[in-house]
Amino acid sequence: MKKHRLAFLVLCIMIIYLVPVHAFAMNGQDVGTTIYNEDGSYVVVTISTDNLLVTRASKTRTATVKHDYHNAAGDLDWTASMTASFSYDGLTSRCTSVGTPVITIYDNIWSVYSKSSSKNSNTATGNITMAVKQLIGTSKFPVTMTLTCDKNGNVS
Repeated sequence: MKKHRLAFLVLCIMIIYLVPVHAFAMNGQDVGTTIYNEDGSYVVVTISTDNLLVTRASKTRTATVKHDYHNAAGDLDWTASMTASFSYDGLTSRCTSVGTPVITIYDNIWSVYSKSSSKNSNTATGNITMAVKQLIGTSKFPVTMTLTCDKNGNVS
């Protein structure tokens, strides 16, 4: 009888560690912010996380930050996104990889001047500079995209 209880206890412990801790603590577009510019244009920033079940065993997280730039009339001119992966253990977290920003342009007055990405500790950073044609010359519009993962796998 003691062997059955021990086997049952071991089975319960295994199930506890295999069942998801949270199945999307920050799933989908969990963070949305609108930043308004003086000229009436605005940028909608969203952060979405992976759709994978996060278990106690995996302790990894993939997230994407997206910037949607709208002109003063509300038309979408371009989007920029960056994806990064993180690992965490409840004590610390770190960025394990970061992709180069991906930019889609919808209005041909815009172009990509530069783009880069980097990782440092638990943060992924993407830097892009967009160029916009104006009546006299071209203006540059710098954008910084950031993803940070805390020790519990929450991405902001």
